Amino acid sequence: MVALGSAVDALAGAVATGSALVGLYIGYQAYRGLRRNDEPAMRYLAVGMIILFGVTYLLAVVGQGLIAFHVVTLRFQGVFRLFVRALQLLGLSLIAYSLHLAAGSRVPGS
Repeated sequence: MVALGSAVDALAGAVATGSALVGLYIGYQAYRGLRRNDEPAMRYLAVGMIILFGVTYLLAVVGQGLIAFHVVTLRFQGVFRLFVRALQLLGLSLIAYSLHLAAGSRVPGS
């Protein structure tokens, strides 16, 4: 019989992998929007979304797998966490900057 902890860990890994895949799909759609519009705001939005929704989840899944399969020791968990959080901040900052650019490019009264 499989221990409950193992089942929960496997389910958490599956959900994280699904999140990474959906995140990469969202980033891809943002990139398609960039190719259609070719505006600077869309460029920052697309890159921010790819980093925030795809890369960070993918890195978290890979880090979790490396630790779970003892490729990397548990003491590096904090390093993975810091790197993921830094990428999340970068992605959010790029998205915020894209919204700032988009708001500044609107003509008042139109």
